[in-house]
Amino acid sequence: MGQDAEANGSTACVRDCFKKYVVTKVNKRVESNKLRAPFEDAPTSLLLPISFGSSSTSLLQILDQQLRNQKDRTGRCSFQIEVLFIDQSAAGQQEEYLEVWRCLKERFPSHSYSLARLEDIFDSAADAQLDGPALEATAADGTALPKQQRLEKFLSSLPSTTSRTDMIGIIRSRLITSLATNRGCKIILYGDSTTRLAERTLSETAKGRGGAIPWLTADGHSPHGVKTVFPMRDLLRKEIAAYATMTDPPLTSLLLRQQKSATNVVTSSKHTTIDDLMGQYFDSVEQNYPSIVANVVRTSSRLVAPPPDTGVGRVCSVCRLPLAEGSEGLRWSGDQESSEGHIATGRSEDAAAPCYGCARSMLNP
Repeated sequence: MGQDAEANGSTACVRDCFKKYVVTKVNKRVESNKLRAPFEDAPTSLLLPISFGSSSTSLLQILDQQLRNQKDRTGRCSFQIEVLFIDQSAAGQQEEYLEVWRCLKERFPSHSYSLARLEDIFDSAADAQLDGPALEATAADGTALPKQQRLEKFLSSLPSTTSRTDMIGIIRSRLITSLATNRGCKIILYGDSTTRLAERTLSETAKGRGGAIPWLTADGHSPHGVKTVFPMRDLLRKEIAAYATMTDPPLTSLLLRQQKSATNVVTSSKHTTIDDLMGQYFDSVEQNYPSIVANVVRTSSRLVAPPPDTGVGRVCSVCRLPLAEGSEGLRWSGDQESSEGHIATGRSEDAAAPCYGCARSMLNP
């Protein structure tokens, strides 16, 4: 009996220490990025896109606890959170989420919640429009296509599963940025772990967007004027998944996206994407060699984006990420263009060409 009680006490102590470790990592990122407004100012508005995975859900839980503790101590909150979920049903990539969405709002009632659909990218906001072939807004008879059909037509025109997955991610990212701007949120909080950032570093490099890595994986201002922060960037995916089971109550009932085993991806399948392969690789590596995962992210963090006041020059017409210096990307014919002698202004009307990665995704081989 005594030994069992001692073992249970030790286990509880280890769990408490581990939870404190996770929360401390997030708090340090919050402090270093100055997300909290000064006491005399209005609370900072933060947009938190949630995917019902362990990382974004755990981030919401940690920030919610911070705000409750802060309100108990000072009677005010230094930031406010708007939780955003993007419905990807039109892309065929969405599980049933309404019940989990309801439970999430009941669990964390102090925040604002909003839903958007992937096809909302085609709404009237100018900065949320996509350019390029196969994006016509009319049917063969000249009638306007509903935005869901327009999105489905666009995705079905892409040459591969990798291209479709790539474009869905780009559309989701641009929609989040547009919604943040429209709602007055100056900071977007992403729940990406060290593992996820390492996957993105290599997958985006393989797709031809290596030059945009500083804007895709680092904390700081994006080319769109909205700051992006990754508070979970110092934690491995497996650490966050473990934390989600240790909260009181556990977060597992709020998760739609469960951990995928590395063996779940069949490398010989024609439907396997670059993102799948990178996910498979890093899922395997983080189990036995977590330092390799961390080294990838630390190395990519040495690539520093130019300060926002210097301008970003020309941007891709699809992903809106800066084009490589001295290049306008590719023409839709696939030919390389040069911007030698061109004076870049960084305005949206300069975005006349896609970057190499987007062109390769959207053009038939």
